[in-house]
Amino acid sequence: MRKTVYSIFSDTLMILLALLVIPLIIVQFIPVNPTQRTIFECLDWIVYGMFFLEFILKVYVAENRVNYIKQNKIDSIISIIIILSPLFEIATMYFAEAPLLRLLRISRVVRLGGVLGKTKAGWRKVNYKSYILVALVISAGFVLSFFRPAFTLTDAEQTWVSVFIQVVGIFFGLFAAFMIVNAWNGYNSLDDAIRKESLSLRNIFLLSLALKDDIPAFNNLKTCMLDYTKSVLDAYWKELTKIDETNAKFIQFFKILQEFNPDTEKAHTIYNNMNEELRVASTHRSNVLSLIAARTPKVLWIFVIVLSFILILSFMIVNFSNQWLATLVITMVSIAVAFVIVVIYDISYPFKGGFWSISPQGYFDLENIINEE
Repeated sequence: MRKTVYSIFSDTLMILLALLVIPLIIVQFIPVNPTQRTIFECLDWIVYGMFFLEFILKVYVAENRVNYIKQNKIDSIISIIIILSPLFEIATMYFAEAPLLRLLRISRVVRLGGVLGKTKAGWRKVNYKSYILVALVISAGFVLSFFRPAFTLTDAEQTWVSVFIQVVGIFFGLFAAFMIVNAWNGYNSLDDAIRKESLSLRNIFLLSLALKDDIPAFNNLKTCMLDYTKSVLDAYWKELTKIDETNAKFIQFFKILQEFNPDTEKAHTIYNNMNEELRVASTHRSNVLSLIAARTPKVLWIFVIVLSFILILSFMIVNFSNQWLATLVITMVSIAVAFVIVVIYDISYPFKGGFWSISPQGYFDLENIINEE
């Protein structure tokens, strides 16, 4: 049952629900007709029902419920805040004139803070963040299409809006193309460097098989290579903050190779080839570390996000003949923007998983070869 609960209420689902809360809160401050208000309120309660079930069920299936709450203090507090905040708003409906209870209206702000905390806490655990980015941008465009301004532009004003949209669109397209090309070159170089590093390490181990009679040195090399492979898999594909830990493990290769004592000309030739392969692996490793450090600057991300926001909002003031056409056009623009953003994100963070990601298969193959000996 525990496995079922955690598979249903996954981090990805809870982040999507948390992000959905943001427009639902904003809608409460925007004038809408009674039908729209009813729909949004129903969605609001469905979302909070999911948060309630997630918290209750995860506590229920925990082996030790008290320890679960202690070990997940922040997440538990955030969940309780999100769950209780709508109850405060119900109280304000019956005691709207009570001065002290008017303060309970800040529960919406508290709820928003809890939602953002929930999103931040779970975001690091999600592998396929690209899907969340796509869903968020498209959903935002779809929701915004229903809140176009009530005023109507004149023909002259409509012409200027069209010119503005074209200019913003051209800037967005050129800037996005530059970011994609730059990130794609880095992605290909990183993928190539990682593949070649794992291949050089595999060659070192295969060459060492001819010197396995030197048992102590061979066993040390085997152990060191398994440790390094595991640390690389953890550092690159799980937590990049651990990348410094791989440095010391890689340096051990140089020390271990010095332990070998080739006593024949053939063994000496093999030993030299092992050292050459280690030099090549070191070069590729340096390239990997440099490419990982060369991420897309935050200022470029801010710029492309601002342009995306302006582009989508610009279509909201266009004079559309009907709501269906407005929703279709704005949603399609959101899809295009989401695709551009997710391409840049995926190839800029290739270890996070998504549509484009670097495979760790080379290191898995190396582990399998070592374990077979």
